[in-house]
Amino acid sequence: MKHLFVILILFVSINSFAQSTDELDKKGGFKDFKIAEDISTYKDRAKFTKTLDNADTKLFLVKDRVSVKIYTGEVELKVYKEKVAEVIVSFKNSNKDDFEDLVKSLEVLYGESKANKKKSAELDRFEKIQTWSGKTIELRIGYDANRKLSEMVFSGKKNDIDKLKEEF
Repeated sequence: MKHLFVILILFVSINSFAQSTDELDKKGGFKDFKIAEDISTYKDRAKFTKTLDNADTKLFLVKDRVSVKIYTGEVELKVYKEKVAEVIVSFKNSNKDDFEDLVKSLEVLYGESKANKKKSAELDRFEKIQTWSGKTIELRIGYDANRKLSEMVFSGKKNDIDKLKEEF
């Protein structure tokens, strides 16, 4: 009976140290790139690359590369009305094992991921997609075998972004 009690205590202790999507919300983005932050915050670190869907939606490339574990990637900031709407981290020359390794690392930080089975036309190019959804921040990681690319996208909740667009 004593052994069962010790095992139960260990199980509860380990689970209490596990992270959750609360941590995703607390971080608010990737590294020091935060969702809803004014793009002027990053003016010295990012350069404008192109206008997207409309004049209010722009893409900026962060000048410095970033590292996650042993992987090096580049960061792009999708900006709507001068506010960061998405932080996109791309890992080129990636394979399925690299993708799985990144997913495992993210699960340590944010808890278990969910497989995204419904793909929009925009996401159709990804062979695999895993997601985490916090109260304010969502994270999606996808693997594109044709481009040998793993891509992480941190964004505000879709409903919050739609509300922001309605305000303007």
